[in-house]
Amino acid sequence: MKKILSIVMLALASLQANAQCDSIQIPSDYSLSSDLIMSGTYVINGTFTVQAGVTVTITSHETNGCGELKIYAKDIVVEGTIDGSYAGYVGGDGGVRGALVSSATGHESSLSSCNDPGNTGNISVEGGFGGVNGTGPGMGLAGADGDDGSGSKQYCGNTQDEAGVIGGAGGSGGGAGGSYGGVAGSGGDGGAGSVSTVTDNLPIEGTYPVVGGNGGNGGSTSPVYGTATERDIDLGSGGAGSGAGGRSFYLGTNGSAGGTGGGMVFLKADSSIVVSGTILVFGEDGGDGGNGGGGDATLDCCSDACNGCDERTFSTGAGAGSGAGGGSGGGIFIESTGSADITGNLVAYGGAGGDAGIGGDGINCIYEDFFCGDQSITTGGGNDGAAGGGGSGGRVKIYVADCADANINPTVDIGGGTGFGTSGQGTYEEVCGYVGLNEGEISIGWTIFPNPANEFVAISIHSGYDFASNGTVEIFNALGQVVISEQVLNPTMKLSISDLNSGVYTVRITTDSSTEIKKLMKR
Repeated sequence: MKKILSIVMLALASLQANAQCDSIQIPSDYSLSSDLIMSGTYVINGTFTVQAGVTVTITSHETNGCGELKIYAKDIVVEGTIDGSYAGYVGGDGGVRGALVSSATGHESSLSSCNDPGNTGNISVEGGFGGVNGTGPGMGLAGADGDDGSGSKQYCGNTQDEAGVIGGAGGSGGGAGGSYGGVAGSGGDGGAGSVSTVTDNLPIEGTYPVVGGNGGNGGSTSPVYGTATERDIDLGSGGAGSGAGGRSFYLGTNGSAGGTGGGMVFLKADSSIVVSGTILVFGEDGGDGGNGGGGDATLDCCSDACNGCDERTFSTGAGAGSGAGGGSGGGIFIESTGSADITGNLVAYGGAGGDAGIGGDGINCIYEDFFCGDQSITTGGGNDGAAGGGGSGGRVKIYVADCADANINPTVDIGGGTGFGTSGQGTYEEVCGYVGLNEGEISIGWTIFPNPANEFVAISIHSGYDFASNGTVEIFNALGQVVISEQVLNPTMKLSISDLNSGVYTVRITTDSSTEIKKLMKR
């Protein structure tokens, strides 16, 4: 027994070191008495137990391309916690802040310093850029870029000086949440840059009008995927990244990442299952939107004795980006072809959308002089962004064979995350009376090898089979779908399984008078 356990632990260590969603067979009971990081598929010839107080954390899909934990065992007992939160499809990166200063007249530097004061000129500042789409079938989509702001620089005249005013750029739109069991919330629109100026006795140079950049539109949502009532289950999708802030005199800030979706937990017991602990696959909250850049003013640019507000170029506040989308809840699938006692917590809610970015401040100038007169100007602040879209809830499915033997009374949370707009809750399906594919009594003498296998398997029939009985060999995936079907014509058959994904499959040979089922692991 010690030798077997040593082999098992070495195999588990090897599995955790690999960067794939691998499979492993364990020839005995497997009881977890301390916290452990796991992912992939485990086929256990005995009882799988997560003891009370123990947490199993599922490796994220971003880390090893997996994000799921599948357990096939004779009996399953979950008294502790299986945590697949944030283990699903990753959220998108946040947008990049507007940084560029441009000019149709070659006066880029006049935004922050004096340049060519005897001529008029144009200045434009760049809007914030939208984030990156989330990942997964229900990925949240990113918001649009914010528009540029612009205006006229300051002008020193022979008889009158004129202040310049540059409108702030717009922030980009927020990210939508990830969808899975329901439709996620869309992202909110980005904040607009300000055009507001309040003046007193101050002439404004108007060759180029003051334009505040519009905020970008918020990202839209992807549709749900999977089904509410069939035997499929999946990872949750990621929300899109948040919008970034627009530029003014000062730079705004970049956006933040969207929330990652919840992972997937699949538990299938041949004899009995008990879940009194907690299974978590909730989505991550989205990050906040980027802030808009603040306005300011240049130094005095003219050489006369009256150094009033009319000798400067002012800028208004830029608009902020809107928040990132939350990740959707993931998937929980529990099945027992024997007895079931499921009273624990099953949590697959969506992450909240990120908070709005804050618009940049404006600037003011007050000039009071007995000989030159009084002047003042106050430029407005940019508009705040909005929240990102909340991720939708995930999916929870429970299949049990015998209604009389089942105690199905879990606490289920499949709500959508808060955010801009409304995000849909996920789905909960409970099927009582389901009978899956089970290993039957041996009525046909046959073997399948190698097992586990990679490219090919051979089936050898050595007793009890009538080759005139129109028999078939079928291979089923974990969802009960036929992936390979061949007639049985010879005592030895060779089947290619190279196109199948890694995981556990069921092989069934059926004749007119008998049926037998065995399990196959594809590496």
